[in-house]
Order: sequence, then structure tokens, then C-alpha cells
Amino acid sequence: MSYLEDHGIKAVAFDIDGTLYPKSETNRILVKTSMLHLPFALKYLSMRNTVRKEDGYGDFPAVTADEFKQRELSIMYPGKKRSLEWFKDKEKRIFHDKWERDFLSIRMFDGMDVLLRDLSRIVPVALLSDFPIGCKLKALNIEGVADFVISSEDIGRLKPAKTPFRILAERFRLKPEEILYVGDSERKDVLGSKNAGMHSMLITKDRKKAEKSQADIVVSSFSQMRDILF
Repeated sequence: MSYLEDHGIKAVAFDIDGTLYPKSETNRILVKTSMLHLPFALKYLSMRNTVRKEDGYGDFPAVTADEFKQRELSIMYPGKKRSLEWFKDKEKRIFHDKWERDFLSIRMFDGMDVLLRDLSRIVPVALLSDFPIGCKLKALNIEGVADFVISSEDIGRLKPAKTPFRILAERFRLKPEEILYVGDSERKDVLGSKNAGMHSMLITKDRKKAEKSQADIVVSSFSQMRDILF
């Protein structure tokens, strides 16, 4: 029997960046866009780290996109009179507009698209990213494969906070323990999903990271993942 059958898993959710395609591609694109506006980019990175630190693994109500952007603005420019529209426009021009172009070049890990399509015929599949989804699914040629796709920015709570994982479970109308979450980050994906009550799978080729992981399953390849899931 497969892990899904053995543990009563009724849905599988995947991280996107670094799990479906190489994390090096994300880093390359982020560095490329950041170098042109380094002061803003450094403030932006620090702000996201602050958000994760403040929220930790907590469970909070979802907030609107504008409420989340206002929080980001307040962290990046405390005490300064910057309008929300100014910040949204600046973020769009510096990051989002360029990402829509640059992320079209990303390519799925070999075999991952077939795995997703085969898995979606067995159980519902979800995709969760801490960054805007944008054109990524089009670039990876997996539009329409997942039953549920969400960016944690849409709900104003970044992983490893419990909120995005809880919303996944609510959307599927499943108990958290009926969902397997797959990702490449120990803190954001493994500990975040386990704190929410889900099963977790870590994919990594790093032996030390694998040995120390608290994931229920650790794999180093997509062939291993397929053997476990099917």
C-alpha cells in the first residue's frame, strides 16, 4: 500500500518555489531584479523576515491584500509618510512586473509534471507559494492541474504561520491530518505544516538536512516520491 492509503491521506499540497522547480532559479531572478534597486530590495527582504518572526507558527485571521501591504509598508518605512498606493506601485514596478517576464523562463524538475498529473487523478492537489503565483503555472505547464492554488500573500500570512495551512484544510473540507504537505524548506514547509497538524514530506539532497528533519517522510528524488505516493 502507498503512504496515502496507509495514513488516510485525502489531499496532497505542494510548495512551489524550490519544490516544483529549482530554488536556484528563484534566487537568480530575485538577485537580478534586486540589484537594480538594492536599497529597496534589502528593506523588502528584511521586512519579510520581520513578518515571519512576528507571526512565527501562530494562527491568525486572514487579512486583505491591502491590509497586508499596509503592514509591509509600516515595517519598511516606520514613522514615514508613505501612501499605500505609492508602496504598491513601487513594489509592482520593481518586482512584480519584472517577475511576470522573468519567471516565464523557469522549468519544472524532470518528471514532476507527470507526477502531479497522475496524483491529481487519485486525490485533490493544492499548490501554495509565499510569493505571488503570477505566470509560474503557465511557465511550468501545469495550469489546471491543481484543485486549489494560493499565495500566502493573498491571505496576509507567510509560512510557517499556521494560517495558510489551515485555510488549505478548510478549502478541502478535510482534517489537517488528512493532508500531506510537500516542500523543500524545513522551517517553512515541514515545521509549518506539522504545526498545523498535517503530514509532511521534505525533498532534499542534503544528507545532514535530511537526518535532522522532523518530516514524516524525507526523499531525495522525485522517483522516491513517486514510489511512496503511488
